[in-house]
Amino acid sequence: MIIIKAKLPHQFFVYASNFTLESMIKIISYWSYYIFLNSNTLQGKMGALIYNEIMIGNTTIKQKVNIVQTWLIDMQYDIIMNCSYGTKIISENESLHLISLYNDYCNQRKNNFKKSDIFMYLYGLFGEQKKFQSNTFRESFSREKYILETVSRKKHTKNTYDIDIANIFAETTNFSTDEYSSIILYIAICFIISKGIIFNTDISTKSNSHIFTNKNILNVLSKNSITVEEIRNSKLNRQIFYSKPIIKIQDFYIASNYFMILSLFENSNYWVIRNKFNSMKSQTFLNAFGSYFEIYVEEILSYCLNNNQFRHIDETNNGKRADWIINIGQYKFIVEQKSTLSLLGIKQNQPDIVSMKQYILKTWGEAVRQLSETQIALNIEKPIKIILLYEDYYKAECLDELFKLDCNLKNDNNYWLVTIREFEMLLITYKNSPDLFFKIINEKIDSEYTHYLGGRELEIFLRKNNIIENQYLIEAKIINEYYNIKNSVLT
Repeated sequence: MIIIKAKLPHQFFVYASNFTLESMIKIISYWSYYIFLNSNTLQGKMGALIYNEIMIGNTTIKQKVNIVQTWLIDMQYDIIMNCSYGTKIISENESLHLISLYNDYCNQRKNNFKKSDIFMYLYGLFGEQKKFQSNTFRESFSREKYILETVSRKKHTKNTYDIDIANIFAETTNFSTDEYSSIILYIAICFIISKGIIFNTDISTKSNSHIFTNKNILNVLSKNSITVEEIRNSKLNRQIFYSKPIIKIQDFYIASNYFMILSLFENSNYWVIRNKFNSMKSQTFLNAFGSYFEIYVEEILSYCLNNNQFRHIDETNNGKRADWIINIGQYKFIVEQKSTLSLLGIKQNQPDIVSMKQYILKTWGEAVRQLSETQIALNIEKPIKIILLYEDYYKAECLDELFKLDCNLKNDNNYWLVTIREFEMLLITYKNSPDLFFKIINEKIDSEYTHYLGGRELEIFLRKNNIIENQYLIEAKIINEYYNIKNSVLT
């Protein structure tokens, strides 16, 4: 007789089954806002270590509970997907014990990844944490809004697309881009004040305002909210919280997580347009955005460098070419821009490893081949070859994985993975302090050749040299895109 042992559920799910779903969703949101409002110097708004004492049966359990924002997002999703609930309203102490059990569950779950994929797993996990820790939402919002509304209207040989961003946005949402973003920022502030829960009957409005009315706020809340059942049926799985970060239950709205609401504000214009074209099964907007991004980079180069220090590389029928060649002092840089965003399934604590590999092979692999072919065609000796990313998710070391996945690509340690934010900050440093620029370049070069274990992102070396603010966005007044919205909300 063969005896088959049933696999018992983890204690996290067993303990969770004592409580109502609604109370657990509320308390997870509460802890996200608690961390934000009571951030400590060690983990900032990303996490907190809280001492807890609870009686389980006849045993008193004393514990240090580590609460991490990204794991709270996972926990919110896993709680909703688990369909076994009780009738008890969960208390704060009980919720801390539940979080402690969930941390153990997550530590066990990560062991399911193959040893060969462990670095992929870590890059996916740290990528989301890095984005939240950097707290560059206002910068990303400003840059994106500027590209969509200003760059898209510029007359340029690269701008061959006739897309009326403002009109399409208004037709889709019944708001202007400014109105829509202002309402989302207003909602974000309301969630902070109410610690994650807004009731239909208790929406705070602004008197004498035609924008911040009850009707408009409910409209935008509704557009960006989702029910429990819709979460369970979504093909985006846990990442549904990026596109619909607000959970609608009965007559109230719950913020799934503080950072999810910030992400909604950050991309409040881009995803409306992208989803509109996606519904029409059209690639036009994605193609156009790639051109806008190229024009934007040209603006950065023109602002920070002399005209004789950079040029756009002409396209050719004899193989693909990178976008830019830059000469600064003794250094030559070849730059290939990539505006393609990776799938949402990659950007989480439990990344979709298959999709991650496909993205790296396709997007970065193509960039490396273009950079290599350009170096050979132009006969440039030992240039620094930059893959310039629009998104700020990946660690620089993640590029090493490409050369493991594709043995036909050779790594000469001169390939850099650089985000647009790092690129802006690096070039404005050259404009304002050339000596410091060269110091940073040398430190970055050394880190690549030695495979420095302390981190190889440009941002690390910028911070090490006390460059914290993105001075380019400030000097070019692009950051005003955010402050204009903020002022409309607070005045």
